[in-house]
Amino acid sequence: MTVIDASVAAKWYLPEAGSDEAARLLANPQRLFAPLLIRIEVTAAILRQYRKGEITESRAVEACDEWLRALADDTVTLVPDDELFADGRRLAQELRHPFQDCLYLACANRLSLPLLTADPKFHKRASPAYPRVQLLAGVQAN
Repeated sequence: MTVIDASVAAKWYLPEAGSDEAARLLANPQRLFAPLLIRIEVTAAILRQYRKGEITESRAVEACDEWLRALADDTVTLVPDDELFADGRRLAQELRHPFQDCLYLACANRLSLPLLTADPKFHKRASPAYPRVQLLAGVQAN
């Protein structure tokens, strides 16, 4: 069991460094968890790539639909954000890092699970104090 953040899940739909490694998570029978926020963040990442012209409109629509199907199929078990809010805020202050990222860390702490991220900056900032934060293979560390 692992908590993943949006930077990992987005790689299921976008051609980026680490996409193959992220896809392997789907083939693995382990349960994946994330705060409810992941629904919005993965959709936003897909649409950002479309706005930048990095994927076509049809690919953006297809990827968003695939993401919604994955959520409906419980590919990721969603944890209500309100349960994580106070801990996320505390972690954001402690790490001096964006609150959204710290919600994922709060989720991992709450469930006593490792957190897998594809965000090297977040990994670098969080891992000294929280060694269960892991960087997705295939992603360059800063």
